[in-house]
Amino acid sequence: METTLFLRAGAACTLALAPAAWAVNGAQPGGHGAANASMGGAAIALPLDAEAAANNPAGLAVVPTSVTAGVQVFHGNSSSRYVLPGNELSNRNTTAGPEAGVNWHASSDWTLGLSMDFGGAGSDYRQPALPVPGADDAKASLAVIELLPTAAWRPREDLAFGLSLNLARESFDAKGVIVPAAVPGGLLALPAHGVQRANGVGVRAGVLWQANPGLSFGANIKSRTRMGRLDGYDQDLLAYSAGHIDIPSEWGVGAAWQATQRLTLAADWLRINWGALALMQDPAGFHWRSQPVARLGAAWACTDDLTLRAGYSRSRRPIAGDRAAQNLLVPSINHQAFTFGASWQPGKAWTLNAGYELDPRTTLDGTGPSAGTSLTSKLQMLFASWQYRL
Repeated sequence: METTLFLRAGAACTLALAPAAWAVNGAQPGGHGAANASMGGAAIALPLDAEAAANNPAGLAVVPTSVTAGVQVFHGNSSSRYVLPGNELSNRNTTAGPEAGVNWHASSDWTLGLSMDFGGAGSDYRQPALPVPGADDAKASLAVIELLPTAAWRPREDLAFGLSLNLARESFDAKGVIVPAAVPGGLLALPAHGVQRANGVGVRAGVLWQANPGLSFGANIKSRTRMGRLDGYDQDLLAYSAGHIDIPSEWGVGAAWQATQRLTLAADWLRINWGALALMQDPAGFHWRSQPVARLGAAWACTDDLTLRAGYSRSRRPIAGDRAAQNLLVPSINHQAFTFGASWQPGKAWTLNAGYELDPRTTLDGTGPSAGTSLTSKLQMLFASWQYRL
């Protein structure tokens, strides 16, 4: 009961903060945890706080017993030239999502923890997409909160394994959707079904190996999280997937190298399997492709109290040009990000992290059946977190 209430409160909070959520990797943020997000998201072999289970469950085994709380604030600008000449749409939104974690070393071998992360996608154009009678303002919002109860086992000093449940709560709202139909004018505005919510369960697993004192390798795998049905949408917009917006499976590998006493480098390769979801296989739907993601990061310990961070990530756009028109309400076309940040430790037990991400302005021009449509997006993010070691 407490877990369900926590998930519902988190999802409601995320959805209420603004009318749309944004992310660099489809419907996922580029990184989890402010410190790792400031390094391009590189984290699979470099756990830095109690939110590590969102990157690699095994990472909790090497993070000190601690509590972490943070937030990522998204500011997005997007515009669209949609179907008809001169039909220009634009929106600007700011939204925020919570992050948190706690872990406890129950023994020398076992660590227990709880991490929370989030994701989402959407837009709010504040006007109808096309001059169709009865059409609402074009708007969509998907907000997802994932809660990760985790156990990590460290059978020896250089090796750790981790396993997490992936307890998810999502909220979805869409209106102003216009589809081709055999009606006068050839276009039909779908009815609005309001905010609908669903729950789901999946698993994550990971391994972390410290090859030598300065070199670590990690691997992470996440199952598909099967979500419940979103009532109403199963009759039209999401009919092909029977009203389900599942969270995709993914897997990745990473490495971290302490090049000098003060310089640490990290790299990840991640694959997010959007294309395997039933929702994305609809011949007339969103049709997102699976994404390979490369993430690079560096941390420079300027002093014992201050660390500067920077990173870069690049992925394949999940949306191809021939699907630009279908993705007006979820224009997740950003494919690269530059990140910067800093960590300050004012005392032995406290760490404050802050960072910034820029996803440069990019445009996707429609091709084939989407000719005449173009999507443009620019995204900025601020990260902040507080960590207390117990």
